[in-house]
Amino acid sequence: MVENLKVGCIGAGSSGVGHMILLEQFVPGCCVAFSDISRALFDEIVAGYFGEGHTGAAGHFQTDALQLRPSFRDLPYYEDPDEMLDTEDINTVVISSYCSSHAEMVRKCVKRGMNIFLEKPIAITEADVEEVWQLLRDYPQVATVNFTMRGAPVTVSAYNHVRRGDLGKVVSVQYVNNVHYGDGYFRKWMRTRKNVGDLFLQKATHDFDIINHVIGLKPVSIAAFGSRLVYGGDMPNDLTCDTCEKKMACPMSVHRRHLDAAKALYPRHMRKCVYAQEIDIDDNQVVIIQYEGGVTASYSQTFNAPAQGGKRGGFFIGTEGIMELQYYGEFVEAPSGETLVGNSHLDLRRHNGKPGSVIHEVHDWAGHGHFDGTEYVMESKLHLLAGRPTTIAGTMEEGYISAKMCLAAQKSIETGQVVPLDLDLINSKHGMLA
Repeated sequence: MVENLKVGCIGAGSSGVGHMILLEQFVPGCCVAFSDISRALFDEIVAGYFGEGHTGAAGHFQTDALQLRPSFRDLPYYEDPDEMLDTEDINTVVISSYCSSHAEMVRKCVKRGMNIFLEKPIAITEADVEEVWQLLRDYPQVATVNFTMRGAPVTVSAYNHVRRGDLGKVVSVQYVNNVHYGDGYFRKWMRTRKNVGDLFLQKATHDFDIINHVIGLKPVSIAAFGSRLVYGGDMPNDLTCDTCEKKMACPMSVHRRHLDAAKALYPRHMRKCVYAQEIDIDDNQVVIIQYEGGVTASYSQTFNAPAQGGKRGGFFIGTEGIMELQYYGEFVEAPSGETLVGNSHLDLRRHNGKPGSVIHEVHDWAGHGHFDGTEYVMESKLHLLAGRPTTIAGTMEEGYISAKMCLAAQKSIETGQVVPLDLDLINSKHGMLA
C-alpha cells in the first residue's frame, strides 16, 4: 500500500504497540524501532501475540496478529527517542508517549521532517496545544491525530446521513458516555493531572470530535460542571490489590470482582488502588456546547458504569428528524474477558415518515477494537501517506479544536464561567455544511 514506509514508535504501551502491529498487518516489515522508558510492556504485549501469556495488556488495541513476523519481537529498543530518530532510518513516527510529552515529541519529529501519527490528545496544556498547532498547521509532511472512532462504520454512516440532508438542518445534540471500564483509568498512570490533564482530554476528546465531525459546525463556547465522587482517597500511591490486606473485602479489588463478577483480572500494571492519595482528576462531568448558528449540544461522561452498563452515543436532532447513534448495543463479555461481542446501531426517524417507519442499521464490531474503527483509521492514515484523500483520518485542525474544547470545559469547571473558544483556524468556516 505504501512503499518505503519506515516507522519508529515513541511510547510502546498498549496504543503504541497496537499501532505498530496494525501497521505491520498493512505493510509487513515497516516497523523499524521503538523508544520508551522501558521495553517491559512491549515485551509483555508482543509475547501474548506469540502465545506466551495473554493479550490483555494490549487493551482496546488488540488485533489479529496471527501473521506477525517473528522478528517483530526483537525490534531495536531505545530509551532516548532522539537517539532512535538519529540512528535509525525512519520517515514516519507514531507518538504514543505520555500525553504530557506529546508537544516535546512533536517538536523532535518536526525538526527532522518526519510524517507524524499523533495519539490524541495533541497535548494537555493550553501552551502545548497552541505550540503543537503552530508547528503542524502548515506542516508539509503528513500529520494526523488518532481518533479511532472516526473509522467505525456506524460513524461513517451517521456522517453520511447528515451530509445527505436526511435530518434536515441539525439544531441540537444530546450525547452520553457511561464508561463501563472507568476504574481502569484510576488504576494506572492516567489517574493524575500531571500525566493526562483530565479525563476530558482522554475520553471526551473522542466524543467531541465525533459530534464536530458529524454535524460539521464550529464550537463557539462551553460551560461545564464536574466532580470526583467515586475514586481517590487516603491510600498509599504504590498500593496494589495484590498486596492489600483488603483484597478480598474491597468491592473495587480486582480479585473481588474476579470472584463475584467473573471479571478477568487486569494486567499487573493496572492493579493500583483506586483510592490512592495522588488521584486528582474528576470522575464525572457534564458539558454544554454552543455551536455557530445557535446549534447546541449537551454531553456527559461518568467512569463508574457496571460491566454491562456501557453507553456511548446520543441523539442528533434536525429540522426533519432525529438520528440516534449508539456505539454499544446489547453486548456481553466473553468468558475469557479479552473480547466483547457486540454491535453499534443507528436509528433515523423522520417527521414525514409513515407511522412505524424507521431507518435501522446494525453494525457488528465483534472482535474489533473501538467499534470496528481501529483498522479503518490506520488504513486511512496510509491513504494520506499515498496522497489519497480521506474523511476518516483526523486532521491536526480537528485535533486542535477537540483539545481546545476539553481545556475550555475544565476551565469552566474551575472558574464557574462560560468559556468562549478562541480558535485559531485555517478556515474560519471550519467544516460547515453547505
